[in-house]
Amino acid sequence: MANESTTNNSELKEFFVTHGTKLAIVLVVIMAIVVGVVQYKEYRQGALDAQAENLGLGMTYLYAGEKDSALAEFESKMNSGKLEGLALAKAALYSANIKFENNDLDAAEPLFQKAIDNAGSSALVRSAAMHGIASVKMEKGDYTAAASLLEKFVSEFGKRTGDLQDRYEKDEPVDETPMVADAMWKLTLVYDKLGQADKAKATAERILKVYGDNQQFADKASKFLGK
Repeated sequence: MANESTTNNSELKEFFVTHGTKLAIVLVVIMAIVVGVVQYKEYRQGALDAQAENLGLGMTYLYAGEKDSALAEFESKMNSGKLEGLALAKAALYSANIKFENNDLDAAEPLFQKAIDNAGSSALVRSAAMHGIASVKMEKGDYTAAASLLEKFVSEFGKRTGDLQDRYEKDEPVDETPMVADAMWKLTLVYDKLGQADKAKATAERILKVYGDNQQFADKASKFLGK
C-alpha cells in the first residue's frame, strides 16, 4: 500500500509539475476562443449588437495576440458600466483568462466569478468560468474547494451516460461543453491528493465507461487505475 500511495503521489506531482498551469491555461484559452467565435456570430443579432460592439476592439486585440491591450480594453469597458449580461460575462472571462496566464490568481478568481454571475443560460461561458475557478483553486493547493467545483461542473455539464447502444443509435445525450472529461480527470487527481482513494478510483472508472472513446483521458484513467 505504501508503494501504491507513493506511486500515486508521484503521478499527481508529475501531472501538476508537467502540466499544471500550462494545461489549465490551454483549456481555458481554448474555451475562450470557442466563446469568442460564438460572440462574433452574435454581432448582428438585434438587441445584442450594441453589447457585442462594445467587445469588438478587445476581441480584435485578443485575436491579434495583444493580450495586454485586450485586457486594458475589457477592463475599461467593464469599469465604464456599458456592459451587461452575457457581454459582461464574456469580458470578465477573457480578462480572467489573461490574468490566469500571467499567474495573477487572486485577480483572476473574482473575474471568473463575475463571468459565472452574468453568464445566464450560456453553458459555454459558465463552464469555462467554472473550470477557470477550479484551476485557480488547484494552483493554490486548495484541493477541497477544487473538488467541490469540479463535482458541480461534472454534474451540471456532463450529460453522456456511457451507454454504447444509445451512442451507436445516436440517442446518447451530448455534453454541454467539451471539457467534461478533463474535469473528471482533474477530479480523479484531486480526490487522490485528498486521500479519497475510493472516489478517485470510481471517477477514473467512470472516465473509462463514459469517455472510453477519448483516447487521451482513457489512457490516463487506465494508467491511474493500473497503479
